[in-house]
Amino acid sequence: MRTRVTAILVAQQGGEWLDQTIAGIAAQTVAPAAIIAVNNGGSEGLGEQLLVSGAERVVGLPARLSYGQAVARGISAAVSAEAAASGGGDAEEAADATEEWFWLLSEDSCPEPDALAHIVSSVQRAPSVVVAGPKLVDWDHPERIIELGQSLTRYGSRWTLRRQELDQQQYDHLQDVLGVGPVGMLVRRDIWQRLGGFDPALPVYDDGLDFCVRARLAGYRVEVSPASRVRFAQSGVAGPRIDRRRSVLRAAHRQARTAHLHRRIAYAPPVVAFFEWLGLPVYAVLRVLWALIREQPGYMIGEFVSAYAVFFRPHAIIASRRRIREQSALGWAAIRKLRVDPKSVRTARMIDREAILASTGRQRRELHFISSGGLAVLVAAMVAAIALTWWALPHTSLFGGGLAPLNAIDQLWWNTRPLDGVPADPFTWVLALLGTLTFWNPSHALVLLMVSAIPLTALGGWIWAAQLTESKAARALLGLGFALSPVLLGSLQSGHLTTLVLTVVLPWLLLAAARCRESWSWAGTASLLAAVALAAAPILIPAALVMLVVGLFTTVRGAARVLTTALVPLVLFAPKIVTGLVAGRPLDLLLDPGVVAPFDSATTGHLLLGFPEFGLEGWAGVLGAIGLDGPPTTLLVGTLLLPLALLALLGIFTGRVAVTLFNALLGGLGMVTAIAAGQLHLTVRGDESVALWTGSGLAVYWLAVLSLAAVGADALRRAAAPVVGVALVGALVAVVPVGAQLLLNQVPFQPSSAQMPALVQAAGETDPGVRTLVLTPEASHSVRAELVTGAGVRLDSIRTALAVPEQTTRDVRIAELVGGLASVGGEDMRGELRREGIGFVLLEEGGSAEERAELQRVFDQHSALVSAGQTEQGLLWRVVDPESGSEVQGDAETRLGGTSLSGHTIWTIQLIVVLGVVLLALPTGEVTWRPEKRRRPKRGEAKR
Repeated sequence: MRTRVTAILVAQQGGEWLDQTIAGIAAQTVAPAAIIAVNNGGSEGLGEQLLVSGAERVVGLPARLSYGQAVARGISAAVSAEAAASGGGDAEEAADATEEWFWLLSEDSCPEPDALAHIVSSVQRAPSVVVAGPKLVDWDHPERIIELGQSLTRYGSRWTLRRQELDQQQYDHLQDVLGVGPVGMLVRRDIWQRLGGFDPALPVYDDGLDFCVRARLAGYRVEVSPASRVRFAQSGVAGPRIDRRRSVLRAAHRQARTAHLHRRIAYAPPVVAFFEWLGLPVYAVLRVLWALIREQPGYMIGEFVSAYAVFFRPHAIIASRRRIREQSALGWAAIRKLRVDPKSVRTARMIDREAILASTGRQRRELHFISSGGLAVLVAAMVAAIALTWWALPHTSLFGGGLAPLNAIDQLWWNTRPLDGVPADPFTWVLALLGTLTFWNPSHALVLLMVSAIPLTALGGWIWAAQLTESKAARALLGLGFALSPVLLGSLQSGHLTTLVLTVVLPWLLLAAARCRESWSWAGTASLLAAVALAAAPILIPAALVMLVVGLFTTVRGAARVLTTALVPLVLFAPKIVTGLVAGRPLDLLLDPGVVAPFDSATTGHLLLGFPEFGLEGWAGVLGAIGLDGPPTTLLVGTLLLPLALLALLGIFTGRVAVTLFNALLGGLGMVTAIAAGQLHLTVRGDESVALWTGSGLAVYWLAVLSLAAVGADALRRAAAPVVGVALVGALVAVVPVGAQLLLNQVPFQPSSAQMPALVQAAGETDPGVRTLVLTPEASHSVRAELVTGAGVRLDSIRTALAVPEQTTRDVRIAELVGGLASVGGEDMRGELRREGIGFVLLEEGGSAEERAELQRVFDQHSALVSAGQTEQGLLWRVVDPESGSEVQGDAETRLGGTSLSGHTIWTIQLIVVLGVVLLALPTGEVTWRPEKRRRPKRGEAKR
């Protein structure tokens, strides 16, 4: 029986690819008997190009159809042409003497000269083979295989030979396959007509695979012919369009998911298919979350659209299932052996992942943590931490300086919401996360943070140094230098918890931000760490914005990932931004969270040496005792830090340009921030204005200086170790006074149980809403009044939005109340005390003894107060028959000032965004391959 092949050529745009494809068909050693060309909605110029192509007939379609539908029109035309050529006889009778085959091609699929001969030879050797496919190779790189047969995984996903694998004839032994793609497919005419061609519900993906599966179920065979090679440009005429542009790849993913879901339901048993279809809306949400986890946010919309596209086309599913049922002669078990096994899938994906990482330069870098000294640095930091914070180990809660305990876990998380129209500080989220680590006693987490701050900072500093240098000494310099820096030890001694959090996360933030262009996981991680860092140090927001702008301007690709790093900080700070703008106080955004602790801001010279407070953290007292102070103190500390400064200067001139500019900009922004913070007095403590904490900017500055010093040490090579040793010793000697204070327990902390008198704490446990009026004598005839709710100050209850420098109505009421209490023979204050919910009055130590005695005598005369005696905290009075305190949780339904959103709604939005970015940051991302940029050649342009 003779074999007659009719080529069906579908074209959409024409041009050079079509010319080469036509030339390839004409050059076949075994030529097709006829060529039927289909102008699939193309221009008139395309029609003219096809007319001169040697095609027997050109079928023009007014609108663009899918490749399968265009092929069906071409085959219909071929059958009509054959019937006309037989003189009007029956076309089926004319076909009895020959075996009719259709060879399906597209304008971007150029067969090699012997392609048709090889594929025809393969079907002639095996009469049971009714469908055969060629080896598809890349148009521009014919040595790379695109596809050599298709199969299905256990869960019904389409499986092809791994992309862009070099053709070394390693797969030329393949024959029987489950399916082949539509391009270059050779299909017997009677089988095409019996199976009804390609499924119209699969216009882009899986049309050829589904046709082959139905042929297999009908009892026929499908083969590949590896010797038959066809160059394929993947321009979207047949199958998906594959291009480097992300929009094209997203569209291809959506089309692939739509085809997969349709096939999966069409192939499933009836009951399973019904529930799979019914669950598509839920499945869409799950797939969106999965896309986020796999670091593919660009696919999220596609996942949603594809699921609902299948859900709203049940008629297409029913038609596909009917077609399979009517055409099947065998059960699904007949094709089970042709499915790819899970082990092969896992192995291929692992190899593919490593190949992509290697080709893109994203392979994991070995840090050699132990052999490069990382473990030694960590152990040394742990020893130093134990020596300097031994006094904190016996306690589970501390109070004093900038430190205060936390509420119970439920109240702690409740305080992350905007309450009573007042936004929560983003740092409250950080406190809630810390407190959750020790949920049975959240305050214990703060003590553990103080103890572990030095080793955690050393670890982060060493990891960051490992990105800059291979030198062991340089890595140790950065790790230990940052962990034992003046700003960290000074913050530890004064209880600036926010700075401890900042120093711990800052190296990791720099690492994530520097690599955020590489993957969505790094971008999500950078966003979360940026939120923690800025929540702890809002004064760094201007510097962070500058770095964000610089990152955007230096990014060729990946701008979306760079912008993602600002997502979580923006969402957490948005309520404060809005309320600050509405109140006319935009700078309130920069207020330090937590307890306001007055301090003497350092001079610019002291800031340049890395010390946040005036006095160089104890050196002034030490040298003052021997008659030296002022300039000699600064000169001495500067001399100790000179080797470190020289190493940083060397790093500026010897380091890579990008590293040098990055750290120079970072250090400059840190220093400018520290200087500006010392000049900004946005809040008050009593009658004293308090500057913003300078340590936040200095932490950034100090890390940048150490980074440059590490780069400079790396340039010294063999001389690095002794020079680094000198610099590190000098830096450690510079912090000896503050280290001695920590070592000798000269710190302002005490157990939180000593914060308030036992009677007040007991009442606060029973009635959390009871308030205590705390009076602290200061200057002559003046006291500072403060209302403390419950058992004492709780760090998570403090809201900087309430800390305004101007007097509020409530401040005036409290001042009048205190004045009334301090007046001899004044009116009964019981009503005022009840209205403010005050249950106790505490007169702390301070001021002159005479004034305290006079206040005690006056308070004792008030009928509204009953003396509770002397306590460790001061003199205490109990209010007679006080009003029960109001609920302390606050109202989350109150609308935030300047918005129409309630506190609960805002918190829900914040939580969704944070959880979404957490999913994005998980290191579970799919390593994706992006094709090379492909340019459609102009007609007549010679291929190089």
